[in-house]
Amino acid sequence: MSARKNKDSVLLEEKSRPHSGRPLMAVFKDSIGRFLAWGKTLKAPLFSQFARLKRYIYRFWSLSPNLRIPIFIKLAALSTLLILLVIFAISFSILKEQKKQFIGQLINLGESMLRIVANNAPDKLLGEEELALFQLVKDIAENEQVLYALITDKKDIIKAHSNIEEVNKVYSAPKNVIFLGESNEIKISSFANNKEDILFFEKPITYQDLTAGKVYLAISQKEILQKIHDAKIFILVLTVIITLIGILLSLMLSIYISRPINKLRESTATIGEGDFNHRVTVKRNDELGDLASAFNKMAEGLAESQMIRETFGKYVTPEIRDEILSGRIPLNGERREATVLFADLRGFSSYVEDNPPEEVIKSMKAYFSAMQKAIRQCGGLVLQYVGDEMEVVFGVPLRDKDHAEKAVMAALEMRRLLESLNNERVNTGLMPFRHGIGIHTGEVLAGNTGSEDQLSYSLIGNTVILASRIQGLTKEIHCDILASEETAKRLRRHFEMKKELPKKIRGRAKPIVVYRVLG
Repeated sequence: MSARKNKDSVLLEEKSRPHSGRPLMAVFKDSIGRFLAWGKTLKAPLFSQFARLKRYIYRFWSLSPNLRIPIFIKLAALSTLLILLVIFAISFSILKEQKKQFIGQLINLGESMLRIVANNAPDKLLGEEELALFQLVKDIAENEQVLYALITDKKDIIKAHSNIEEVNKVYSAPKNVIFLGESNEIKISSFANNKEDILFFEKPITYQDLTAGKVYLAISQKEILQKIHDAKIFILVLTVIITLIGILLSLMLSIYISRPINKLRESTATIGEGDFNHRVTVKRNDELGDLASAFNKMAEGLAESQMIRETFGKYVTPEIRDEILSGRIPLNGERREATVLFADLRGFSSYVEDNPPEEVIKSMKAYFSAMQKAIRQCGGLVLQYVGDEMEVVFGVPLRDKDHAEKAVMAALEMRRLLESLNNERVNTGLMPFRHGIGIHTGEVLAGNTGSEDQLSYSLIGNTVILASRIQGLTKEIHCDILASEETAKRLRRHFEMKKELPKKIRGRAKPIVVYRVLG
């Protein structure tokens, strides 16, 4: 009851304001101002509530880690929530203001009626003109909002009442009356009757500064509450309509925003799968359009990098390319044990003299392609082509403990593929090729050489020179594959090999032992 008393007291304090005929815009501005003032008073409690809500959301999210909500749903929900909050806040403020206006009007009406009766009743009350008093009470009781009106004398005997049966009875005040305030000798109170709020007025009837009696008036707030209820229903319906429209617009806006994001996500997945020629189409003159343009430029850069990478790999082999691009090849080189293989075509100079350059290039390309296939099958790496000669290494830059064994296997596979290639050449009327292969195992210095502007991955050391000399011995021994003793000692598998007599080679004081690789 105390809460309602405070609420009604505030209404009474504001009853003197000119409520009637107030412009709607002024009411709206005043409502906004009150809402903002109310928001400032609730700033700290709201922040604490938001912090608590945030914890609850995080706790829920931790229970559902795999729950995925599309961004357009989030945007639509946020927009809808914002619309609802704004509508409810403004509606609440406007309804509150309207209720104050209606109650103020009732108070003004009650005061006016009470003054009319009090000003016209003294002579009639002292003259005991009961019929005239009844007419005064009847006139104000005709208002549909007035529950009853009465006049008492100074002994609290009812002299006139809107209900004639109450005349000449002793007046008894309503129960649970809550005093609201007093203005110009008019006391204003309120009480509840059958769950209905009643405004109760009383004013003394004076004659030459003497109190002759009192006039009482009870006005129902039922009509006001009904109007407020109707306004709530109207606002509720309006809120539902606006919310539905807001949801529709929010969904459209969210889809408008999220659709290019989804395109970018799908394009990112496509780019991630290696399709660097893919482009995203977002015709928007905003930040998302700028993002799509930046994405396409990124894709172009990736496509260009991939093209450079693939082209680079054709010149220096993919293994060296990857090692160079990753920065794992030391600039000053590194000492490693490896197996070096040299292969050289026999009678190539006379072949060049007897055939046109186009035929030579075509034949060389077929030969090197077949040889490289055999080398790559065994994990070897072609370092360079020098005329009709190939320099191959096993064990660098990628480490392989079986490099000697794989070099011998590669040589045997090169023999087989050369036989197959020669069969094709003979069938087309071309001269068959012959080659010699030399293999040696030892320590090499592997790394980048060349100029500062153009580097070249190469091997340096006696191992490389000796492998080249062994390849040259194939002409002297009249065979196609020779392996050094150092290579033969590192073989784990059994290969059919024939040991040759020690051979003297240029650049070495001691003869070397080589093995003819038979199979």
